[in-house]
Amino acid sequence: MPKCLLLLTLVACATRAFSLSKQITFDCGELGPGATQTYVDAFPVKSKFATQVLVSVDASNTGSANAPQCRIKWTISGKLAGRTKVLFQHEVSPQHNFNGGEFSGASADGSKLLFDFFEVANDRTSHRPAVYDFLTGAWQVRDVRDRLTRNFPNCNYFTMIDGVTDAGDVVLSVPKSIYVREGCPDQGEWLLHMKTDEITRPTKPDAPPQAKSPAQ
Repeated sequence: MPKCLLLLTLVACATRAFSLSKQITFDCGELGPGATQTYVDAFPVKSKFATQVLVSVDASNTGSANAPQCRIKWTISGKLAGRTKVLFQHEVSPQHNFNGGEFSGASADGSKLLFDFFEVANDRTSHRPAVYDFLTGAWQVRDVRDRLTRNFPNCNYFTMIDGVTDAGDVVLSVPKSIYVREGCPDQGEWLLHMKTDEITRPTKPDAPPQAKSPAQ
């Protein structure tokens, strides 16, 4: 099930945040003017740098009853050997009420953490992946939105966040359209380079040299 459909199902059930698997979601539209709500959750991680990722969300309605304005502050922390350290904080004023975050795991060597901030409007999910580097203490957030899908045929494609490499690049994919049956194939994998904010195709490894035939 696409993340957007799952999110809409969850937020319709009650007036609080939800956590399913490694995802936390909430509806800013349920906050009254001037109100603030805090949501907290923890997710396990396989890394020598942390055993848990702790997520704290402070959501506020800084607008009025007629014109609500959501303001969100995310705090991402890591826990190891009983000690907790704030890794980074991210603040945003989203355009839409349905928002969430998903801990998308660590790189193969455990040195990079991937967290996806997202918001939902109708059947569209806008992604803002963040990567934290345990080796340098640096982190970056990039906006994906429709940067990939707008270059493809009008097939109602959506972009998936699939993981993070040891180099800190985010793996994206655009699967076959679930809305259009024909003419909208899988568009494959892509890499979001967090340092340069460029999206490219993954580089294929060089083919191994072929053995030469013995001289006749």
